[in-house]
Amino acid sequence: MNQELLHRIQVLRQPLIAIADKYNTPLYVYDPKEVRRSYGEFDSAFRDVGESVEIFYAIKSNPCSLLLKTVVEQGAGLDASSHRELKLALEAGAKRIIYTGPAKKERDFELILDHADCITVNLETVRELTLLAEMAKKRKTKIRCGLRIITNNQSGWTKFGLPLNQLREFYDKASAFPEIEFCGIHFHISFNTNPDNYVRTLEEVAKYLTEQFSNDERQQFTYLDIGGGIYPVNTWEGYYPWNKDLEHAACPTGTLDMILNDEYHPRYIPMQITPVKDFASAIVLAMQNHIRPALPNAKMYLEPGRYLSQNSLHILLSITDIKEQSICITDGGNNMIGWEKYQHFWYTPVFNLTHFSVEREIPSLLYGSLCTPDDIWGYYLYCSDVQEGDLICLPYQGAYTYTFAQEFIREIPDVVYIGLNN
Repeated sequence: MNQELLHRIQVLRQPLIAIADKYNTPLYVYDPKEVRRSYGEFDSAFRDVGESVEIFYAIKSNPCSLLLKTVVEQGAGLDASSHRELKLALEAGAKRIIYTGPAKKERDFELILDHADCITVNLETVRELTLLAEMAKKRKTKIRCGLRIITNNQSGWTKFGLPLNQLREFYDKASAFPEIEFCGIHFHISFNTNPDNYVRTLEEVAKYLTEQFSNDERQQFTYLDIGGGIYPVNTWEGYYPWNKDLEHAACPTGTLDMILNDEYHPRYIPMQITPVKDFASAIVLAMQNHIRPALPNAKMYLEPGRYLSQNSLHILLSITDIKEQSICITDGGNNMIGWEKYQHFWYTPVFNLTHFSVEREIPSLLYGSLCTPDDIWGYYLYCSDVQEGDLICLPYQGAYTYTFAQEFIREIPDVVYIGLNN
């Protein structure tokens, strides 16, 4: 168990209890200090190895308006992937916005052109290029654009962008439109626990550019946008030992009896994550050795989502009923996270803040309140005792939970702002 996070949940305990006393659970609790902490870690990791980067927070990982405003206040731009997210970015006061995503239509480009002074568009197809150029011509507006490319390191991502070997042709078509300032390249790699795919992609891109573009042409590229989430090291997510490959959406026969009899040791398998400093060192080295000689004027754009949002939200629940065999029913359901994440796939620790302990994790089947059996928060509970009315917390669960929330059976709970001096 991560000792730093254990200490932080001990510090959070009393403020979270105070919030639960003031508001009705279930709740999301937003913690701005965690966002500022994560932003500083991410930004410093790259600056410490000699690279000044421009950060664009990926809204899709968590679109909470409080979070977006905090990120913008830290100096970041926002990465939007839809008309809805673009409006959220504008409402948050972002001065720099990257718009990325497939199937862009007229209404998307209308809003983009309304704010062309602060938006850069990563295009996906020739249709998008042609449509945007026609609309920009009517507006007598010039818009900054790049192309999303896919390489040999993005297998299974063919719905996005164009293959790298089509960049030359796309560049020529874009150059024919005076309304288009074609100046960037974007690629995206997800689920990164180490930097290897980033490094290989940068090498592949640099080789292609050197072979297919003249020196003068390559100097026109002013940004290289590297998308994809880097996991924070300070995360509690792990794998259940009975589903370590994340393949099954059901427990094998007899698993529940084994859990309640405490027969699984270890109870979870931690994720093996490369620290962000090592990510930064590897990416910056590849930039300096390969990209910088090919694109001397290109700034590095980064689009962290998970890294900035993971620790931003805590989930608060209350135990409403207790049944036999350590079966607890809470007042919040997994509509708060949108899917059966903790039931079948990911372990995260669950703390009883009322009867608090970081020493004792007991088997306890923790159900949600939805009228469906597929609504489980977890199988273990950190506590010294369990009683009806106890306050339960899943801390540091802000990435790809709130963003998936849905009004299935129950409403989506409120977000409460926490202000801490530590």
